[in-house]
Amino acid sequence: MPKTIGQYELLRELGRGGMGVVYLARDSRLGRRVAVKLLQADNPELTARFIVEAQATAQCEHENIVVIYEVGEHQGAPFMVLEYLQGQTLASLVEKSGPLQWSRAAEIMVAVSRALVRAHSLGIVHRDLKPENIFLTESGQVKVLDFGIAKVLREEARGVEGIPAVAGQVRATGMAGTLAYMSPEQWGLAGAVDHRADIWAVGMILFEVLTGQNPLLADLDRFQERVTRLDWPMPLVQTGRPDLANEFAAIVDRCLMKRADDRFASAEELLKALEPWLPGAFRAFGNFDRGPYTGLRAFQEEDAACFFGRNSEIAAMVARVFDYPMLAVVGPSGSGKSSLIRAGVLPALRSSGTSWQMLVVRPGPQPMVALATMLHSLSETFAQAGEALVDPMNLAIRLRLEPGYLGQVLRKLAQHISGKCLLFVDQFEELYTLCDSPEQRKAFTQCLAGAADDAVSPVRLMISVRSDFLGRLSEDNQFMSEISRGLFFLGTPGREPLRQALVQPAEMVGYRFESEQIVEEMVSKLESTPGALPLLQFTAFQLWERRDAGRKLLTRQSYEAIGGVSGALATHADQVLAKQSPEARMICRALFLQLVTPERTRAVRELDDLYELVTDRTVLRQVLDDLVQSRLLVLNTGGGNGRATIEIVHESLIGAWLTLRRWLEESHEDGMFLEQLRAAARQWVNKNKDSGLLWTGEMAEELFGFRKRYKGELADTVKAFADAVQSAALRRVRVKKLLTLAGVGTLLGLLAAAAVALVVISQARKQAEQNETVARQAEVQAQQRLLALQEKERARQLEEAKRKEAETEVAKANTTIDETKDELAKRNAELEKTLLQADEQRLRAEAAKRDAELKEQQARAAEDRAKALLQREQERAERLAKQLGSPVVEVLK
Repeated sequence: MPKTIGQYELLRELGRGGMGVVYLARDSRLGRRVAVKLLQADNPELTARFIVEAQATAQCEHENIVVIYEVGEHQGAPFMVLEYLQGQTLASLVEKSGPLQWSRAAEIMVAVSRALVRAHSLGIVHRDLKPENIFLTESGQVKVLDFGIAKVLREEARGVEGIPAVAGQVRATGMAGTLAYMSPEQWGLAGAVDHRADIWAVGMILFEVLTGQNPLLADLDRFQERVTRLDWPMPLVQTGRPDLANEFAAIVDRCLMKRADDRFASAEELLKALEPWLPGAFRAFGNFDRGPYTGLRAFQEEDAACFFGRNSEIAAMVARVFDYPMLAVVGPSGSGKSSLIRAGVLPALRSSGTSWQMLVVRPGPQPMVALATMLHSLSETFAQAGEALVDPMNLAIRLRLEPGYLGQVLRKLAQHISGKCLLFVDQFEELYTLCDSPEQRKAFTQCLAGAADDAVSPVRLMISVRSDFLGRLSEDNQFMSEISRGLFFLGTPGREPLRQALVQPAEMVGYRFESEQIVEEMVSKLESTPGALPLLQFTAFQLWERRDAGRKLLTRQSYEAIGGVSGALATHADQVLAKQSPEARMICRALFLQLVTPERTRAVRELDDLYELVTDRTVLRQVLDDLVQSRLLVLNTGGGNGRATIEIVHESLIGAWLTLRRWLEESHEDGMFLEQLRAAARQWVNKNKDSGLLWTGEMAEELFGFRKRYKGELADTVKAFADAVQSAALRRVRVKKLLTLAGVGTLLGLLAAAAVALVVISQARKQAEQNETVARQAEVQAQQRLLALQEKERARQLEEAKRKEAETEVAKANTTIDETKDELAKRNAELEKTLLQADEQRLRAEAAKRDAELKEQQARAAEDRAKALLQREQERAERLAKQLGSPVVEVLK
C-alpha cells in the first residue's frame, strides 16, 4: 500500500473489488477523512470504466449519491477521491437483521429513487444497482455508490452540458452488471438498455429485502431462462411476504415486469408511488380537517401524514431505538425535536411490525407527579397486565421511594402486549426551568435510568432536550453517563428538507404554490433563520388560511399580505394584541411575562395562579380565550394535580415577537432588583438575621412595590427577609404613631402650664434681673476658670507630646540596642568559630611538631645504629686483615 497519493495520506484499506482498492485517507490540506479508490488493473477497458464512474458520479450531484471530490493519476494508475461514509451497506443490514419491515424498505428505496431521478435527468443509467451499492450512513442518510458501468443514453444526453462522451462508448452493447440484478434487456434479449433497467433493479432489491431472498436464485439451473423467457412471469412478492399490503406489493411486482414498457415509465413515477409508504406517512388516510400545516402547534402523532423533511433522521432514530435503551434528541429551540419524535419516530415504530406501547410525559414543575399521573391515566391497561396502580399522589410517593418500580411496571406492560414500551419525556429542560427541587429532579432521573437500563430490555427511554441544557443533565452522573451513549444531535434541516416540509403537505391535498419564486424565497430565508421549522409551519399555515380555494393555490398576494417569513409571526401576534382594549393589553403583558422563565424558555403556569394577576376574572378569562383561540397560548386540562395549565404555544414566539421581547427587557429591572434582594437576604441569614441589615427607607418602599407586582415564587430565605423588612417597617410606623400621640399630650400639658406660668412671669421677672446680675458675675468667674483650665490642658498636652517623643526615642534606642546585640552575637559567633579554627590549627601544628621530633629521633637512632654497624664492620675488617695480612683499606675496597 502506498503511503500517500498526492495530498492524501492513506490510513488503511477499506475494501477490494474487481476494479481496484479503496483506502481510508486523510486530506492533509482540508483536514478531513476521505475514501480514495485506486485502480490497480492494467486493463484499458477497466480504466475507461473507471473514468466513466468518476465522470458519471461527478455529474450526479445529489444528497443521495456519493460525493466525488477529485480524479487524478498516481504512478500511471487513475484514482478518485470520494466522501468517506461510515455505516453499512444494505446487503450487510439484511444479512444481520433479516427481512426489513415495509416502511424501512420504502424509506431506503425512496432515497434510491431520488438518486435515480437525478441520474436519469442527466441521461445516466446506473446499470449495476444492488444491495452492495446502497450505503446506509450512521446519520441515517442513504447513498448510491459505484457508477462503474454507468451508461449515457445518447439521445437523452444530447444538449446536456458536461456529459462525458467516453461514457457512451464503454460497454454500450452486450451484458454489463451483476447477474442477479440484471434486467432482461441487459441480457441482450429484450430490447435496448435504458433507465427502466434501474427500475427493474429497484424491484429486485425490494423483493430481496422484504422476503430475505432473491426471486431468481432459488433455481440456479434455469436462472438465465427464468430471466429471459418473457412468457415466464416473475414470482410475486407476496408469495414470500404474505403480510405485505396489496398496494405496496403491486409496486414491487410492477418493477419486475419483464417487458420494460410494463414497468414504471420513469423514476419520478416510481418515487411518487413509494412516497406514501414512508415510515408513519399514511398519506391516503391523513386527517386534514385543520389543514396540512400545524402552525405554531407542535406536530402530534396524528399529524404524521403531513410531516415531511425528516426522513433520514427518522430512519436513524428508529435504527438506534433497537440498539440503545436510552436516547436523547438534542438540538436548539425550534429545530423540531418534539415533532420529529411525535410525528416521525413514534408512527414509524408503530408500523415497524413490532407492538409498541407509547407513553409521553412532560416534567413540568412537579415531575414525579407528572410521571405518576401519566401512568395512572393507563391504569386500566396496567390492570390488564396484572399491575394495580394507586392514586397519582401515592404513586408519585412510591416512585420516589422505589426508583426501580417504574421499570418494573413498564416491563410488565411490555410483556402484556408481547412487544416493547417506549417512554418519551418531552421538553426535558422543564426539569430545570420549572422544578426548583434538586431532590425531585434526582428522583425523576433515577426512575428513568432504572426503567431503561439494558439493551435487551423491552423498555426504551427517549427524551428531547434543548442543547443549551445538555450540561444540566450532569446533576445526576449516572443518568448522564447512561444517556450520553445514545445522544442524537438534531440541527436545522437543509434546503431540500425545508422545501419538502413546505411544498409536499400542500401537494398532498391537491394544492400548490402560485410560483416557484415564493418557495425559493421562503426556503432561502428559513435556511439562515434560527428556529426555522416553527416559522415555516406558521407562515405556511397563514398562507393556507388565505388560500385561493377556487384555483387551489397559495398565492403571492397572501404571502406579501402576511409580511413574509420574517413578519408573519410578529404581525399575527401584534394584530391579536391590537384588537384588545387598553386594560386587556395590560393583562396580556402580565400574562406573557408570567409565561416566560428567566432563561427565556416557556413557563407552565396553573390557571388559578394567573387569576391572582387581576381582580376582575371575567376580563382575564376573555383575554385568555382570545389568546388561545389565536394560537398564541395553549390551555392544557387535567394536569398532574388535576388543575388546568397555560403556556406559550412555542418558544419561537419568545424570540420572534418584538413586542414580547420589549416587555421582557422592560421587566429586566425587576430581575435585577430580585438579584439584589437575594444577596441582601443571604447576608441577613449569614449574620444570624441581624435586624440592622433589614432594609429601610427607599429600599423598603421599593421592596413593598416589588412584592405587589411580582407574581413569581420567592425562595424561603428571600421571603423571610422580605417579611422581616415589612414587619420592621410596621413596627416603626406603630412607634411613630405612639410618639406622635405622646407629643400631642405633652403639648397640651405645656399649654396648661403656660397659663399658670404667665401669672408667675411678672413676679419672676424682677427676680430674673437680679439673677442675671449674679449670672454675669458667675460667667466672668467661669470664663476665668475656663482660661485657667485651657492653659493647664495645653501644658498637659505639651507634656504628653514630650512624653510620647521620649517614648519614641526610647523605642528607637531599644531597637538600636537590639540590633547591636544581634550584631554582637553574630560577631561572638564568628569569633568563637575563628577560635575553634585556631585551636584546631594549633593542635594540628603540635601534632606535626611531635611527628617531626619523632622522625628526628628515629633518624638519629638510625644514624647511631649505622655508625655502630660501621664500627663493627671496621673492627671485623681489621681483624680479617690481620688474619690475612692485608691492609685494611684493601679489604674495605
